[in-house]
Amino acid sequence: MKTIYQVAENVSFDSGGVRTVLVNLNNYLNSDNHYKSVILTNRKEPQDNYTVFPTDKPWDYSKEFKNYIHSNINRETLLHIHGVFMYTQYITGKLAKSKNIPYVITPHGMLEPWHLGEKKLKKQIYLALFLNTLLKNSKIIHAITPIEKDNLFKLTNHKNIVEIPNLLHFSNLPANLNYNPDEEYLLFLGRIHPKKGLDILIESMCKIQDKKIKLKIVGSENDYSPELRKRCQELGLENRVEFVGGVFGDEKYRLYANAKAFVAPSYSEAVGMVNLEAAACKTPVITTYNTGINPEWNGNGGIMINPVLTELTDAINQVTSWSTNEREERGVNLSAYVYQNYSWEKKGHLWNDLYDML
Repeated sequence: MKTIYQVAENVSFDSGGVRTVLVNLNNYLNSDNHYKSVILTNRKEPQDNYTVFPTDKPWDYSKEFKNYIHSNINRETLLHIHGVFMYTQYITGKLAKSKNIPYVITPHGMLEPWHLGEKKLKKQIYLALFLNTLLKNSKIIHAITPIEKDNLFKLTNHKNIVEIPNLLHFSNLPANLNYNPDEEYLLFLGRIHPKKGLDILIESMCKIQDKKIKLKIVGSENDYSPELRKRCQELGLENRVEFVGGVFGDEKYRLYANAKAFVAPSYSEAVGMVNLEAAACKTPVITTYNTGINPEWNGNGGIMINPVLTELTDAINQVTSWSTNEREERGVNLSAYVYQNYSWEKKGHLWNDLYDML
């Protein structure tokens, strides 16, 4: 049984969706007995049994990590690099090339045009000095969505880009998740970040017809939170928009299950695990075409829009007009769609197929 080293600089809760995807992949591989998976990282949660190389140096430089990779990779190991901009990824690719060991790299949406537009000059320089070589030397580039696959080809001209969507373990969901809310609310859950479309989501709360429904924003607060809170005050929404903070475990799933709808109006996203989690909890989901989710979402209980205020407002008006029966029926249909197309139970074998190509 070959060992796959999963290399990521950060597998803490702060890494957001990357953590969820990587932990799920690691658990799947170690339960399947086809490959053994080992996570190598600079930061993890205390309870995680991963191999960690703490560092406080710029670029997450770690001589210990470099020495470990140099000593442990060989022709009997496989390499999967997660992310693209830090030392862990750079040195892993460089040492793999020197030892003629193939590797797969997953950018996790970090090379999408929206992201490359942030700190544009700095990223262009990094691409030219380091990243173009890392991508070129990879045996496989993994894309999460068809949109990302197209964008990666335009950026790299790589001939072996494999698309596998983010996947969800339905078997890990709590039992008996039913729609029985104490109050009607819309739910956003995720990282508080400008790319998530929270600006237009808050604006839409002023424009929708139902002035009684509330919005719960769930996520650890950060430097962007005060700007959003200020906007809520300016719009007179203090009593209709609630900043809940971080919520985890079964409480998170209950929040999903009791929402009138989950709303994720992202400007850029690689599917978004929160969309899948909400849908799996039988909750209808409003999200955007920019996430790369299959547009069939629209015909299977969900709603897809462009991330603009008018479309979001119309979608929420549609949601708030649903009867309880229609809301529940849409949630059941969307959950079934996600199970067939985005679950480890149905699609996990795609990862074995990918690693077999190495």
